Amino acid sequence: MSNFDTMKNVAFIVFILLMVLGSCEKPQNPISGGGKGGNGVLSIIPEHANLYVDTCKIFIKYGTLDAPAAGVSYDDSAWVHMVDTIPVATFRGLTKGLYYIYAQGYHVIYAAKVKGGLNWTLSKQDSETVFVPTFTY
Repeated sequence: MSNFDTMKNVAFIVFILLMVLGSCEKPQNPISGGGKGGNGVLSIIPEHANLYVDTCKIFIKYGTLDAPAAGVSYDDSAWVHMVDTIPVATFRGLTKGLYYIYAQGYHVIYAAKVKGGLNWTLSKQDSETVFVPTFTY
């Protein structure tokens, strides 16, 4: 085997290695955490059948996208208050991270108790508005 053939083989192996290494993606670093201590603000608005729920308490669990297990309480809660005819519960001083939001209240128009929840990821320390759908129970 000549030096030229050896060089071609080495170049081919280097090329293959570069292709393999270049095609690998670094795993995304998922957001974790969540809780007090930042500048994030979540404004939570409960809805039922495309109408606002004006008598409602909002609960929030930090650091998870799941509802708390039985016997585990939420980290914070707030009653909605009217802001320009829109019922809003505001949570301030939040860090980037994971949150589970739960709403429980009474829908006057439908004369029904309502509840609902959703998970939320606050990806930057900013103000975000979250609409929580609720259902009768």
